[in-house]
Amino acid sequence: MAKRDAYFDNMKFLLIALVVIGHLIEPLSGQEAFRPLYLLIYSFHIPLFVLISGFFCKKITSADYRIKVIGSLVVPYLIFESLYSLFDYFVMGAERLRFSYFTPYWLMWFIFSMIIWKMLLPYAVKIRWALPISFGIAIWAGYAADAEHYASISRTIVFFPFFLAGYYLDKADIDKLRTPLTKWAAAAVLGAGALVMINYGSVIRPEWFYGSLPYRALDHPEWTAGIYRIGAYAAAALIGGAVMIVMTGRTIPLVSALGRNTLYAYLLHGFVVKGMIAAGFYETYGEAAWTWLLIPAGVLLTAGLSSEFVRTRFGWLLEPKLNRLFKRQTPDGGAEAGR
Repeated sequence: MAKRDAYFDNMKFLLIALVVIGHLIEPLSGQEAFRPLYLLIYSFHIPLFVLISGFFCKKITSADYRIKVIGSLVVPYLIFESLYSLFDYFVMGAERLRFSYFTPYWLMWFIFSMIIWKMLLPYAVKIRWALPISFGIAIWAGYAADAEHYASISRTIVFFPFFLAGYYLDKADIDKLRTPLTKWAAAAVLGAGALVMINYGSVIRPEWFYGSLPYRALDHPEWTAGIYRIGAYAAAALIGGAVMIVMTGRTIPLVSALGRNTLYAYLLHGFVVKGMIAAGFYETYGEAAWTWLLIPAGVLLTAGLSSEFVRTRFGWLLEPKLNRLFKRQTPDGGAEAGR
């Protein structure tokens, strides 16, 4: 077994913690105290998570590549999309029970899009200039009025360039950039990004970072609206790049190990967040000064859901054993006859 790279485990834990914190403070994101942090998180955390995911998809020619997509993503997606639909009806009080596998429920969009990205990747990399073309398509797609939530089509298109960039990324290139000088520069970029969100957060719409709506829905029907998406891409590249540079490659006790189980934290934390909403937490305590404790609480929740304790108890849901479902793969990509 290849030795794990602590750099990526640390990065994955940071990013999943930001996902959890972002969802915990989202109902409060309109408040002056939380809006800058919320905007800063959403300006880069999803693009960077997508890029890291693409980095680990280099074995696209392996015989079992598509089978792994089914086992690690398709099956968990079907299971949790169903569970969240049930949760939405019985806990959140939805008017009717509705299973909609082609309109992903809330955070399930990421898993749905990941399936598409992974299945598309082997074909996309055969195209010349695939990366700039994917950025061009993503900018152009914002002019389509119907590119929204169905089949997660808008986000799939908008964030695919980061997935593709991750595939092309070489870890050696990252290491070359992580010098003492560039780390100071990256820290300055992060500080500048925070200042921008603090001073101008009231006029920045977070929807530009979601990638889920066409320009017209964001009140920009003009033909130059694509400039705003380019701006969102620039913010993601600058701030996300700065985070990649300052991230340590050393093993961090507990943190590095927890970064191996980020899928558990991603799929399970939604029940906690939605449960808090259903219980009226934000309506009751939304104005309380101590709500800033949601930030460290998000870190603790992430750590708990990423633990081996949780993995051993929910592994049958998130990592189902499907060996008997598929025929044994041969080295040339074929399959042996079933017995």
